[in-house]
Amino acid sequence: MKKDSIVQFVCFTTDLPFTEFVTVWDFYATQFSSSLTHLKLHEQFDSKSKFKYISQHERQGKEFEFAFMKGRSAGHFPEHKAKVIQVGGYMAQQIEYANKTEKGLIKIIAFISHDENEISFYNDLQYRYLNIYQAWYESCLYGYIMEFFVDDDKAAELLGQLKARDRAEAGFYKECCLPTTLKKTPLQLDRRHPA
Repeated sequence: MKKDSIVQFVCFTTDLPFTEFVTVWDFYATQFSSSLTHLKLHEQFDSKSKFKYISQHERQGKEFEFAFMKGRSAGHFPEHKAKVIQVGGYMAQQIEYANKTEKGLIKIIAFISHDENEISFYNDLQYRYLNIYQAWYESCLYGYIMEFFVDDDKAAELLGQLKARDRAEAGFYKECCLPTTLKKTPLQLDRRHPA
């Protein structure tokens, strides 16, 4: 993660299993992958959250025109099997966990409302690492997106604290292996399965 990178978050609500979802996602992702420096896809597990899949698209520089899907079906995959939510472009404010490979960590991704006035609440929670992304564009759906990395035995407690917060939406997520077509692009892809 470079200092001047914008990370575009695209979220998906769907009931599709990963094997079906990723083939459609791959079709759209390959259309813009050459302009990106980093790409990640996350899948929700063992929790109920608004978004089943989260796609992160990083690009160096602050001039980032992004359109994951174009045309009439911009809000849905074919046959309306997945709804696409353009969450917006975010600038990294704090990156404590980047390209590390520690085992036993669970990733919790939290979407924090623009109305949240007590951001310090999140810093005071018990976690191992915290990545914070702040809305870069006025049109972003959330004020912050936070990635908490927590020990497995403390993950349920932290998720409960986040879900009890009125201005936060959170769930457990794991990074997915990317399709072969994206692995052939000139991206610097992170193909691990971190927490």
